[in-house]
Amino acid sequence: EDRLGRNPVKLDTQGISDKIKDKTVLVTGGGGSIGSELCRQLAAYKPERILIFDIYENNVYSLQLDLMNKYPFIKTDIVIGSVRDRARLDEVFRKWRPDVVYHAAAHKHVPLMEDNPCEAVKNNVFGTYNVSDIAGKYEAAKFVLISTDKAVNPTNVMGATKRLAEITTLAMNVKYPNTTFAAVRFGNVL
Repeated sequence: EDRLGRNPVKLDTQGISDKIKDKTVLVTGGGGSIGSELCRQLAAYKPERILIFDIYENNVYSLQLDLMNKYPFIKTDIVIGSVRDRARLDEVFRKWRPDVVYHAAAHKHVPLMEDNPCEAVKNNVFGTYNVSDIAGKYEAAKFVLISTDKAVNPTNVMGATKRLAEITTLAMNVKYPNTTFAAVRFGNVL
């Protein structure tokens, strides 16, 4: 509390449980720092299945073993693929029909994206468009983009691409009224 300078936020665990329990949840970028932690926290709310979608198999394999050990009653499926690949995403949504999607797949390293802006745009903007558009097409109930505080008045390529991803995500609410699209910003905080 002293460091935050405000009262801590109290989670509505029952509300979270109502949205997750017995549902199929897809986490893109599931092997990354934020995605893997999301998977661990979601498992505690007893979804029917967690789909861990990532392009890098080593991290997701370790995560799957960890989840199977701690939550043996929850089905976990590793799905290797890229958010840039619409055909692969369509295949995943057609097969599993996820109810809730957490989109954490992104290029997040600020200096590297300054040196590789086209890759940041392809992954963070077009990848977000692909996942959100297909989530709407298959009528997932909820889509949540994991964004960053660097999207506020962006001063770098990574922040600008994440701001475009937010705009893209929120615009999907008009295109697909049966899916709720939202974006949350994480920061380098406590």
